[in-house]
Amino acid sequence: MRLQNPFAAIAPTGLDSQVLTILSRTEQHLTVDEIHRLLPESGSSQGVRNSVARLTDQGVLDERIHGRVRAYALNRDHLLAPAVLQIADAKTALIARMSQAVAEWPVQPLTVAIFGSAARGDMQTSSDIDVLVVAPDDADEDTVADEVARLAHQVSRWTGNDVRPLVYRATEVAPAGVFDSVLREGIDVAGDPTWLRRHLRRRAVDA
Repeated sequence: MRLQNPFAAIAPTGLDSQVLTILSRTEQHLTVDEIHRLLPESGSSQGVRNSVARLTDQGVLDERIHGRVRAYALNRDHLLAPAVLQIADAKTALIARMSQAVAEWPVQPLTVAIFGSAARGDMQTSSDIDVLVVAPDDADEDTVADEVARLAHQVSRWTGNDVRPLVYRATEVAPAGVFDSVLREGIDVAGDPTWLRRHLRRRAVDA
């Protein structure tokens, strides 16, 4: 599943998936040009025009006309609207599920974050979901490994994507490109969201 365009998991062709993703995230009416500029993936303006026409015909979108300007919004009274909104919120739901799963671990990690294409919003269908896990130095190694493997399996079941966990002990975390990526683009899942930045800052001072 491509988290930036979750509808594509069930409607892989056409632009309907992207149009629904955009309009489910706002209650405002948007024009074709505005929708086109917000597409999470590639697509033409004419493709957007064709898509909103199809979805309007099905009653999924409301059309508002002001002179020669037509604008569109999700019809939140439509029977399918709850399902549309739930699919559009897949990324948020994934983070919530992961956070809840980690909260049940017997050893709490210092920080857990999603990074890479899943965080940036440029996933391909075959993309892995990269997950950083930093465990306390005194955490039992087997326990941590078991919990991380279980989480990776759960995330893969929830999304259909392979999961690539990177697991470190606190003292193993030192300035490196992978941590720069997490700081730049990472999405916090569990633990202290400031831990990595503070730890790397201390390491830099001590170096």
